[in-house]
Amino acid sequence: MRTKFKAWTVPYLEEHQEYSLTDEEISSLDDLYLEIGSGKGDFIIQMAEKYPHRLYLGVEKNVTCAGITLKKIVEKELNNVKFLFRDGAEVIRLLKDHSVNKIYLNFSDPWPKKRHSKRRLTSISFLQEYKRILKKDGQLIFKTDDLDLFNFSLEMFSEAGFKKINVTYDYDVLDEDDAVTEYQTKAITKGKSIKRAVLGL
Repeated sequence: MRTKFKAWTVPYLEEHQEYSLTDEEISSLDDLYLEIGSGKGDFIIQMAEKYPHRLYLGVEKNVTCAGITLKKIVEKELNNVKFLFRDGAEVIRLLKDHSVNKIYLNFSDPWPKKRHSKRRLTSISFLQEYKRILKKDGQLIFKTDDLDLFNFSLEMFSEAGFKKINVTYDYDVLDEDDAVTEYQTKAITKGKSIKRAVLGL
């Protein structure tokens, strides 16, 4: 379900640029943890609080979700998070080779129609870019409640040459490198099973 537009988020994003980055700054980043599609920010905020020594970069292209996430970051005064209201593909292209420790894809848009498959964040074009920006011992961690998207993604991971470290169709134990998102809580309440895959290079 789409998030209802909240007009306050537009000026808020413009007023709080202290957590944003220029293209040049994005290109100079190193040793970071990247979440593409941060939604309302529950995941990245919990992870940043849990691991204050890590640098987290969140990316979200929905203006309302981006505004909500940024407001939470500002209020918590997190100094190990950078956040971008941008399209993920643009940001990925700017990141330098082997600069990312882990990439998190949490409940990404499934783009269910076949003609839109290239827009999925687990399509081959995206996966090739993930391989470029990930460190040699880096990981891609993917979580969804959409079975079709999960099965599609597993095929794409294999095709792109990712190694499956851990795959589960009924993920119900929170490991140390994870946090529960707002969407995940709602999905579980509705009786949906969570699928999760941890991939390496």
